[in-house]
Amino acid sequence: MKRAARYTHFSISGFRSSDLCESIVISLCGISFVDLKVRVLEELITRTINLIFALAFLSTLAIGSCMLLAVLFSGTTTSVKDLMLTSQQITAVYAQPTDHTAHSTTSSSSEGLDATIENDTNSTFSARGLISSLIITVPESRFNITNAFKVILTGGWNLSVSNGNITDLAISFIASPMDGSRQHIHRITDFRPYNNEEPIRLSIDDSLSLNGTADIKINDTVAWENADVSILISKGKTFTFDPDDIDTENHFGDQQVYGVVARLIT
Repeated sequence: MKRAARYTHFSISGFRSSDLCESIVISLCGISFVDLKVRVLEELITRTINLIFALAFLSTLAIGSCMLLAVLFSGTTTSVKDLMLTSQQITAVYAQPTDHTAHSTTSSSSEGLDATIENDTNSTFSARGLISSLIITVPESRFNITNAFKVILTGGWNLSVSNGNITDLAISFIASPMDGSRQHIHRITDFRPYNNEEPIRLSIDDSLSLNGTADIKINDTVAWENADVSILISKGKTFTFDPDDIDTENHFGDQQVYGVVARLIT
């Protein structure tokens, strides 16, 4: 009896149990049992690869975010020059230097600064941020901002003031025409406040206005020397650079360059 029962377990109507399972799979799925196992294995491999790529992407995104936060919020001063491409990586653009009559300027330091100014926290501060702006070519008639030609400006800036005197000011941004042509770098250096400018200090709402002259470079070549410029920080949130249109030969289309304040330390 035991031998007969064992035979019944392994054979039903002349079929092995594995043959019976494969017959059921073929009848239900239209494929062989071996093909089904291959397809299941391929699906598992595909899902595993997709999961690995997803994890790698998330890890890369997390590392990039940490690096960006480290740049923006590190305690040490980061020059915006480090954020820019080198001139060798950009298509060279040559500009004819223009003769200008230099303003008679001296250091913005004042020998008459008293202890009140020296101890004023609003006269010693540092700020840094990003530049993200557009220069739009405005036609004489039928202006349409969607179709107007634009130059995209991206970069960074930083400013340091100690006891009402500028110790560091750097502005640098890439100018990229929307058609991909003639990309170049602008650097604003050697800013000199006018003689009649008062000691530099933030207002109570963290605003600031600077007026003076600076050298404006294209790809590290001075294109406009001693150009009149204005710099504005509004309520510790936005940044504006305004070059004189005549001094820069209408290069910026009589438009301002805008950015944001990423960090302000007083």
